[in-house]
Amino acid sequence: MYPSVNSVELVTHTKLLGVWIQDNFKVDMHVDYILSLCSQRIFLMKRLRDQGLSATYIHTVFQAIIVSRILYALPAWRCFLSKELSGRIDAFLKRCYRYGFASESEHVNVLFDRVCVDLFHKIRCSEHCLHDILPPVFSQCYDMRHRAHSFVLPQCNSNLYKISFIHYCLFEDV
Repeated sequence: MYPSVNSVELVTHTKLLGVWIQDNFKVDMHVDYILSLCSQRIFLMKRLRDQGLSATYIHTVFQAIIVSRILYALPAWRCFLSKELSGRIDAFLKRCYRYGFASESEHVNVLFDRVCVDLFHKIRCSEHCLHDILPPVFSQCYDMRHRAHSFVLPQCNSNLYKISFIHYCLFEDV
């Protein structure tokens, strides 16, 4: 009735909802994929600039077709991002700034902070589909120091949880 263990194919990587997931929890393949995709889109941006599109519209198109691709599911995979991969994304964004596509030089960590703040504020709404992954609300009020949220701070038992999006938002006063 049940499939045997031998019939389940083991893979080293797979693409799930547009994000490459590797069996070793690294995101090398995903970063390679988005940087190659965004590099192809740079060609389009150069063509638009050469055709005389104004700088305002260039910035808008850049946000729409390149930055949005980098930001897609960033809270899910950024915790596995090494400094080397972060540096590669930052170098790509700096190159885009030098080309005149971005109005300011962006860094992946700044983008991550901005995305986390937005997502965390959305998740705090009880109707949000991810609201159930938040810890319970802290019921006692001690008037000590102001916190950005009223959730119980969970104990971290694994390194994987310590680098997760929820942990970052709860402990970084997002």
